[in-house]
Amino acid sequence: MLAAIKEFGRRKRETNDELTTLIQTPKGFEKRENDPKVIFIKVNTDRNRFDGIELEDYDSQKICKYLYRRGSSNGPDIAPSSILTEVNKTFRGKILSWFKDKTDPFLKKIQSILEQNQDEITEQVTKRVADFRKNQGKLLTLKINGKYIGEFEIFKEWVKTGVRIQTRKSGTVAEKQVCSLCGERKEVSGDPRVFTFYTIDKPGFIAGGLDKKSAWKNFPLCYDCKLDLEEGWKFIKENLKFKFYGVDYYLIPRQLISEVKSEIINILIGNPKKITLTREVKKRITNDETEILDILKEEQDIITVNFLFLKEEQSAQRILLLIEDVFPSRIREIFQAKDEVDKIMNGNFTLGCIRTFFRTSSPGKTQPDLDKYFLEIVNSIFKGVMIDKGLLFRFFMSEIRNQFFLSENNKGDFSSRVNDALMAILFLLELKLVVFKEVKVMADSRFDQFFEKYPALFQHPAKKGVFLLGALTQLLLNKQYADRESAPFRKNLKSLKLSESDIRALLPKVQNKLEEYKAFDQGKRQIASEISKYLLAAGENWKIPLDELNFYFACGMNMIDDVKSIIYEKQNAMEV
Repeated sequence: MLAAIKEFGRRKRETNDELTTLIQTPKGFEKRENDPKVIFIKVNTDRNRFDGIELEDYDSQKICKYLYRRGSSNGPDIAPSSILTEVNKTFRGKILSWFKDKTDPFLKKIQSILEQNQDEITEQVTKRVADFRKNQGKLLTLKINGKYIGEFEIFKEWVKTGVRIQTRKSGTVAEKQVCSLCGERKEVSGDPRVFTFYTIDKPGFIAGGLDKKSAWKNFPLCYDCKLDLEEGWKFIKENLKFKFYGVDYYLIPRQLISEVKSEIINILIGNPKKITLTREVKKRITNDETEILDILKEEQDIITVNFLFLKEEQSAQRILLLIEDVFPSRIREIFQAKDEVDKIMNGNFTLGCIRTFFRTSSPGKTQPDLDKYFLEIVNSIFKGVMIDKGLLFRFFMSEIRNQFFLSENNKGDFSSRVNDALMAILFLLELKLVVFKEVKVMADSRFDQFFEKYPALFQHPAKKGVFLLGALTQLLLNKQYADRESAPFRKNLKSLKLSESDIRALLPKVQNKLEEYKAFDQGKRQIASEISKYLLAAGENWKIPLDELNFYFACGMNMIDDVKSIIYEKQNAMEV
């Protein structure tokens, strides 16, 4: 992954000035809804005076004029341009202190003007920001003789010099060591300050014990590779960040064969937005409308794709999952599986069908707490790792039972949950990530054509019988709802926790109740007959886990229209 980020950065730096790499976007300023502002302290060195305060909307196109780059938390930033927190603290601790020990006459004159007017400056800044929202982005910097500090060579050079000084002051520099990325023997540092998910601020994180001077052993990085990483990571954060059902992922393609140029890589590095214009309609497997996987799948296997899933935690980020080296051919297989499921179900499968069941562990929770399970499944999908189907059915049925309970009061969404679970299991079957044991084929049945649409799911006769029993039970519930606006027979379904013995006992109960309602017509008798045939063929001790067994029952309840269209004439099926 780091090599891929470095390669992005190196190619971007070939066309950019070094300053472009060094300058940073202040944290939170990338979000327009924060309405960030820039507050200028106006200094006139020709007339040796302070000319007041000026405000402007933050403009990302002027980033090299603002010259912001984070420095020490307890000292000044790399240039006199800092995020405004407390006015007095930021002005004196970040802006004014930056000029300390500077010997250039021009800089000394600016320092003198600021020192002479510091009380008035802090008072005016305080008044100007009094109406700002607490979390509104605020950058405090200077305007000198009407110009931005980024228009002065002296400040630009100080930024370039300051980054090197900052690296050396970190106490993690070692001479003549091998850089972990380029492999050359150079001066290296162990404090790259590129990723917020990498830190050496705790002793236990340092190789060799408590001595910070040993930190270079963790991640030895030369200055040029550090800049490549910074530029590459900045580019990826701004252009290749995608939404993923409550978490974010960064897409990091890597070209494997340098002699063969990948058009996708060239487009991404040049203008990634162009990639979304190559097709009017794109297929998606996530909830991000800007997803580009449908286009990447058409590439040859001369590139790989890394997926880095990160979660924001206060001022840092935590790696949730890193999926490395996914080939376009694997992405094609995933989309082919999606296409097959869409064809079978006449729907639109996305990974959201799986996320539905791996979001929260209980209905009362509002924040996702099943990210780990969900991302493990996503990793299996992209890497071709087998998935425990017992785990799947346990979570499928947990949510389906919840919706079944809510549906008693005309709430919930039982039908869509069962549909999502069915699409999910069919998708994973297409990718051969779950396996069902094969059993002997039974004699012909009028439902064979239906079951052949889902061959891997319905190989066991018990599963076919349970499915049809779910459909027959739903016909009974529909009759009860129609006649009395309630369905008391639901209590016999034991909240969809039916065991094998419960299933066997349920069929005569359904038949008897249909007889009582004078609704056990020829079609329903045929369904009951097929159920009996399948259950007898299944014999005793099916060895089908309870959650899986009830999944088939729920599918039968949900796909009642498919069953009716087989048993009854199509024009009358909707009336039954």
